[in-house]
Amino acid sequence: MAKDQSTREAILELLKKKKELSVSGLKEYLDITEMAVRKHLVKLEGEGYITSRTVRQPMGRPVIFYRLTDAGHGLFPNNYDQLVIEMLQDIQETIGNDAIDELFQKREARMLRKYKRHIYDEDSLRERVKQLVDIQKDNGYMAEFTEESDLSGESTVTFEQFNCPIAAISSRYDTPCQCELELFKEALNTDHIERVTCIAKGEKSCKYVIKESQSHNQTT
Repeated sequence: MAKDQSTREAILELLKKKKELSVSGLKEYLDITEMAVRKHLVKLEGEGYITSRTVRQPMGRPVIFYRLTDAGHGLFPNNYDQLVIEMLQDIQETIGNDAIDELFQKREARMLRKYKRHIYDEDSLRERVKQLVDIQKDNGYMAEFTEESDLSGESTVTFEQFNCPIAAISSRYDTPCQCELELFKEALNTDHIERVTCIAKGEKSCKYVIKESQSHNQTT
């Protein structure tokens, strides 16, 4: 846990990232006792930021798992509100779906220009993804960079976004998620990107698996 981060903030962030954790699960990430964890959870639950459910085990006592409520999710950065959704609906009804698509495509082009100023094609795929993750962190996406290896030992670069400022919009329109995927392909200069989980579909994160493109390998 970072020194400048309170235990309360750490618990909320862990529940945001992991979706659901028990007291012992939280304790693994915190430098405090289980009793101290419970005190924070009682307070957060009383404030309406978390909720709990009890899961019976084959042996031993039932385990209580905690997760964020809508109010808890609302504590994290969210750049769009219901007003924006209503405005998009008005545009859709007045002009049509093509206008919605054009709006997000223009946003994609604008963001790509910004990203290309900070992501360098001559760098390795690992470095390019790390540069992208840094940008996404600044944009409020709570992004994390990881490297995973398969059974053959081949390394795959991945990154996850645990917070999506446009999740409410993406749950109603397909275009934002499509444009984001195209944005990452262009910014990272590779076609080999797969989104394996998506917040807009109810999953805990937007996770991307990235591999180097053949064209980039040939030019480096």
